[in-house]
Order: sequence, then C-alpha cells, then structure tokens
Amino acid sequence: MFDSLSAPMRSLRSRLAFLVAGALVGAVLYALDVGPLVAVPLAVLGLLVVGELYLFATGGDRS
Repeated sequence: MFDSLSAPMRSLRSRLAFLVAGALVGAVLYALDVGPLVAVPLAVLGLLVVGELYLFATGGDRS
C-alpha cells in the first residue's frame, strides 16, 4: 500500500507511528493514574521499544 512512497516519506511515516505508539503508552499510563513522573519516561521507553521491534521485524531502516 505504501510502496509508492519515497524512502524519506516511508521513514517519516514509520517515525510518526513510533511517536503515536509512545504517546498512547503514556496516555494509558496517565489514565491509569500512574503519575506523570513515571508515565513520561515509560512512554519514551515504549516509543523506543516499539520502534526497535518494528525495525527488527521489517529488516531495519532502509532509507
């Protein structure tokens, strides 16, 4: 579906997806009343984990 996109656009799309995943992790933790001092670092960690798993599953960043 996204094969027609250029390499920089595919890279941007995947990085935006990582950001959204991290924001969702942070929002869920904050909604569970974990507290912002814990939710923000865990959201960043979630962003990194989801990003690395995606890049591992797709064979890396080929941009």
